[in-house]
Amino acid sequence: MTAPYEGGCLCGQVRWRARAEPANVRVCHCRNCQRATGGPFFARAVFLAETFERQGETSRWPTSPRVDRLSCARCGTPVFSEPKDAPARIGVALATLDDPSALAPQMHIWVSAKLAWTVIDDGLPQFAEGPI
Repeated sequence: MTAPYEGGCLCGQVRWRARAEPANVRVCHCRNCQRATGGPFFARAVFLAETFERQGETSRWPTSPRVDRLSCARCGTPVFSEPKDAPARIGVALATLDDPSALAPQMHIWVSAKLAWTVIDDGLPQFAEGPI
């Protein structure tokens, strides 16, 4: 599958559409992503904001000085991460894609914070922190 990509939250109140290919697709194992998603990692695609549309009411909160998270205001699905630095871009949870197999991760980042019981055996590059 190629762009456009579309997706949404569990209840359907939040919908999004990306008109271009993602800048990157990564699995982040950092503690902020673990806590923000309630899972062992955050598998997400990052799109340039200028190629991205979204609709629906979201709740926003900072999870670090650099990143805000956005969830559906109705069902609570964690859908977006939004870095505050330039260029403007938005991260989207891969599981919110209408076709969750449409994009595959390219690498794992912050594996230094990976949960001990999480086994990574997919052959993708792994970085202790962010990629070089």
